[in-house]
Amino acid sequence: MKHIIPVIVATLLLCLMACNRDPHFITDRKYRAEVHEDFEARNSQFSILNSQLRLDTLSRAEREAMEFLYAYMPYSDLADYTPEFFLQQVRYAFKAREEMPWGKEVPEDVFRHFVLIYRVNNENLDTARMVFFRELKERVKDMTMEEAALEVNHWCHEHVAYRAADDRTSAPLATMRTSLGRCGEESTFAVTALRSVGIPARQCYTPRWAHCDDNHAWVEVYTGGEWKFLGACEPDPELNMGWLELRSEERFS
Repeated sequence: MKHIIPVIVATLLLCLMACNRDPHFITDRKYRAEVHEDFEARNSQFSILNSQLRLDTLSRAEREAMEFLYAYMPYSDLADYTPEFFLQQVRYAFKAREEMPWGKEVPEDVFRHFVLIYRVNNENLDTARMVFFRELKERVKDMTMEEAALEVNHWCHEHVAYRAADDRTSAPLATMRTSLGRCGEESTFAVTALRSVGIPARQCYTPRWAHCDDNHAWVEVYTGGEWKFLGACEPDPELNMGWLELRSEERFS
């Protein structure tokens, strides 16, 4: 018995070390099981998924992230884009979390839904996350999360100017090439740029906005434990300010 106990302890320590080297992406066991079940339900409809995804070749975190994306992505994305495309999205989202100083501050569920997610609107998907990460990481690396969000929006303003249009909705790299976009393109562009450096972001939309008597889109970023707004590609010095704030106050007065 005296010889068995050290062996058991050593085995447990090795298991713990292995888990630390290959951590879960979804730490909530119940939710992880739910995601896996939903993934398997979709896989039963598309039996080629497992062979295409080659999940057994990925790390545990990558595997769980890929299952999450494939369980809930639009069917059109599943058909139109390759597993390699989505794996690249996953790896760069993880890269931003590891390399950006605020990466560990982002709650797991917020990261999952507002950093990892590759789509903003109905835009064509492209490799903007990777391009933007390389463009922005050095520019924001010594900033706080809020400072970085503002700086990313300044960078967006440098690359995209507003132009009204009826087209819906160009991909971020296409917007970057033309340097023009309506609020829908600008906000899609800004959300993609923010997510590329690990800052949770989402597009907000209203069908009618009194300021322009038309629809309007803007951006919210998660920083300091709460959601704050900014006008996409509008280089204000602070969050939660500008004409958008004034209109919000009028709406509730």
